[in-house]
Amino acid sequence: MKIISKLAMAIMLVTLCLAQVNAQDLVEKTDPGSTIPVIEGKQKIEIFNLYKDDYKSTFQKDISVSNSSNRDKRINGFWDKEWGIDKYYPRRGTENFVNVYVGLNNYLEDDELPNSNSLISLRPLGSWYLGLNFDNVTHVVGPLYLDWGAGLSIQSFSFENTRVRILKGNDNISFTEENNITGDVSKLSMSHVNLHFVPTISFGRYSAFRVGLGGYAGYRIGARTKYKYDDANGNRQKDKTNDNWYINPFRYGIRATVGWDSFDLFFNYDLTELFEDDIIAPRLNPVTFGVIF
Repeated sequence: MKIISKLAMAIMLVTLCLAQVNAQDLVEKTDPGSTIPVIEGKQKIEIFNLYKDDYKSTFQKDISVSNSSNRDKRINGFWDKEWGIDKYYPRRGTENFVNVYVGLNNYLEDDELPNSNSLISLRPLGSWYLGLNFDNVTHVVGPLYLDWGAGLSIQSFSFENTRVRILKGNDNISFTEENNITGDVSKLSMSHVNLHFVPTISFGRYSAFRVGLGGYAGYRIGARTKYKYDDANGNRQKDKTNDNWYINPFRYGIRATVGWDSFDLFFNYDLTELFEDDIIAPRLNPVTFGVIF
């Protein structure tokens, strides 16, 4: 932009100089007997100032249009309204987005993380969350907005002890360890369809800080266990079992969000337990922390 501004200024100065030269030529070449008026002295200065003011006005207008165009590109760029991926808080009405949620899972047992020696202890980086949401932001009043939408999510709980197995009884879920194998992966995963409603305070329209607190609910549409291991003979094995595993069919919880510009974080806390209430199983409340793209 600085280079373009300097170039435009140089062109303007050259043009002004030419205008002055042409005015001088007009004075020198005009026939004294001609009816064409002679331009000289103060008139030459007035013409020069007229050219200068005209070019100055045009130059400032071009810069203003260029800045406005660049601002529109920033607002409607890839990460903003043009592709509908990032937050864009409207002055009124509702804006729509397609957002990707990526995070890590864990769960609390009696309001604490499981002990590292427990069979249900999780691998932090192996327990991931992935969601695809069709989100909306509706202006309510002043700085208050409602962030709401629906989507699909997949949660994976990967056990720290890769020899852990989940056993399903008639009315119970238990965790055991197989000592005669060499484990690689042991995990429980599930998928949900979800709704969320998060009242949000936004301290501006575009690149502003924002914070929200609300709730979400989901319905389980699938669940399975997956094990990768070498058996007692050293043969590579992979087992997958699709079942409900007595996972609660419905879930609901609290969602908190915080964001600035194109960066948003979310935190989910399930008020419902992982396994059904009437089943004998560890009482676990899933938690998720992640980023919204």
